[in-house]
Amino acid sequence: MALPPSPARFHPFLIVLLLVCSLMFSACGAAPQQSAPAPTPTGAAAPPPTSAPAPPPTSVPAPPPETGPQTTSRSRLVFFGNLEPASIDVITMSGNVNERQVAAQIFETLVYMDQSQQIYPGLAREWSRSDDAKTWTFKLVSGVKWHDGAPFTAQSVVEYFEYVRDNPVGSGPGSLKSVIGSARAIDETTVELTLTAPRPDLLIELADPGMGIGNAAYVKRVGADAGFNPIGTGPFKFKEWVRGSQIVLVRNPEWTWGSPMFKMSGPPVIEEVVFRFSSEAQTRLAALEAGEVDFVDLLPFQDVVRVRTDPRFTVTGVLLPGMPQMNYLNTSLPPTDDLNVRKAIIYATDKQGIIESVYFNMVEPAYGPLSRVFPEYEPALEQMYEYNPEKAKQLLEEAGWLPGPDGVRVKNGQRLEVTIVENKGWNDWVYVLQANLQAVGFDAKVITTQGPSNTEAIASGKHHVPAMGDVFASASQMTRDWHSEGYGTFPSGHFLKGEKGARLDAMLKDAETEIDPEKRKEKYREIQRFIMENALMVPIFELYFYVAHANNLKGFIVDGTGFYKYFAPAYFE
Repeated sequence: MALPPSPARFHPFLIVLLLVCSLMFSACGAAPQQSAPAPTPTGAAAPPPTSAPAPPPTSVPAPPPETGPQTTSRSRLVFFGNLEPASIDVITMSGNVNERQVAAQIFETLVYMDQSQQIYPGLAREWSRSDDAKTWTFKLVSGVKWHDGAPFTAQSVVEYFEYVRDNPVGSGPGSLKSVIGSARAIDETTVELTLTAPRPDLLIELADPGMGIGNAAYVKRVGADAGFNPIGTGPFKFKEWVRGSQIVLVRNPEWTWGSPMFKMSGPPVIEEVVFRFSSEAQTRLAALEAGEVDFVDLLPFQDVVRVRTDPRFTVTGVLLPGMPQMNYLNTSLPPTDDLNVRKAIIYATDKQGIIESVYFNMVEPAYGPLSRVFPEYEPALEQMYEYNPEKAKQLLEEAGWLPGPDGVRVKNGQRLEVTIVENKGWNDWVYVLQANLQAVGFDAKVITTQGPSNTEAIASGKHHVPAMGDVFASASQMTRDWHSEGYGTFPSGHFLKGEKGARLDAMLKDAETEIDPEKRKEKYREIQRFIMENALMVPIFELYFYVAHANNLKGFIVDGTGFYKYFAPAYFE
């Protein structure tokens, strides 16, 4: 089997500490070595690891703009993703990756981060921070307009942060909701944001495509309809959404204020970007090979080697930072309210078998709730649970679950039943997991959901073993996956109640405000140990995905997570 390409090295916290010296976000920890080429044609290698903390950032001026592509052989770019969004307005959308991918073309963030972990000015051309990381000042670019022609000013940013603070929002801005104290416009192009707690990772969070500055006045006026007809400031404007078919964006001819990351001083040369969606991987691949689309996400693992040898295409593999592919274990429902049952599920899961049979040895096993590319990763988790079905059976018997006549274990007349939730197009391992659990005496069933129905299924708390994964650029964003409140419409997954639930909540809040990098590292490692000691999840594999695009598609930028693409500078040779 072909080895996966080198994972993107990603070590966010010390990045912020080095901004005073340059715009560069630095790597500062070890990641597993791979032997294949770098993951993307546009990505650069991360700088050497460093552990020497630097003073906090004070001001980062914008580099001079560069001239981008002047011509393109084709004016229409078609992107084929796996799930249709439920909303594409940054304020109202739930915040899943498919929504963020579209919204990234329509909305702009205050700052950007590319795949080499370099921070660039966005709508904010300069910024400064107080020593306690609670007060941030942003100097905005002038001359920006919303897509409807209204001026974008410091007051627009103030209204956005105030709306996020005071109203239900999606998981992007929702991650900051609890710490937004106040925002004020110092002048037409200067905003001061005051937080209620230190936020050392704020720049990383603001660079997330889900943190694009939304049009709060418009959302107030039209409500949820904004999600289907969004108004941003970005390089592409919304044209139409044919539900079940496609979303069409057209270039914004007035866009002349783009981030220096895009290396262009004018609007895109691509006139139209079309997003199509299908949960069937082979459908997406067939469309690419037929020349109907230019870019496909989530290339089928069994086809990677074949497509990689096709001279028409470029294939890229990236290890994405965030929460690995996994299954939550619901502690509020029997039988997974029993610690021994939850541990038995982990011991019964054959991760290596999943990796070999479903993912063709092109991914790496996961061991906990945080990707190994973070400096906060806890390596001790790798020794905590091995594949051991006999140990799983022993734990089940200690919990009182004994074999029944049909092989399903019973206790006090109740069968050992669990429901696994699949998000179609993302969680192909669930059927192997189902077989693993059945082999040790579970009556394990799989229910298939997709997009919004998946979010609803997990948030309902009615299922034992829902599948999940998350892409994020900072360990502090673990909060949205593990805090009992959740964020916006993103479901809180662990369902841990009582004293232990309160303890986990407090640990998460404490860690995300820690400025000292060594103390922060230990706090997040303690959180990871707590999650796995209490068997709150089944780690499966690191977030590793492959994409393919036409060889003549050039210039697009990949963000700091390695997942999201910006098509403003794209062109066809």
